[in-house]
Amino acid sequence: MHTFRCNCGQTITIDPPSGHAGYVVWDSDVDASIDTRRAEVRGFLAALTSGQRDAWMRYFYGTETKARLNLKTDADVIEDILSKQDVYTRFCYRCDDCGRLYVQRRPRTDNFQAYRPDDD
Repeated sequence: MHTFRCNCGQTITIDPPSGHAGYVVWDSDVDASIDTRRAEVRGFLAALTSGQRDAWMRYFYGTETKARLNLKTDADVIEDILSKQDVYTRFCYRCDDCGRLYVQRRPRTDNFQAYRPDDD
């Protein structure tokens, strides 16, 4: 479980699936993000047909143990490819108390910009 502290003092608890967390891909980056995921899926499928699944799994998952990797089905791997945060994806968090939205300034960083809704 991850927590995020809002400027209003509220603690935002991120326990997936969460109504407090999401992600943003700017419109100008959507095609590049899709192309990246498409290339990874194609690479995985090519590894399957060439008998290189284990090598591809080590490339994609890094230090995961072989036992844990063996539990992943091919469908699990494709889901992981599609849901992986890439250089185009920015996480965002929302405070239910005040409505502030926090968006990563740059992907894969802990630097967020806060946006507060206008009062009606």
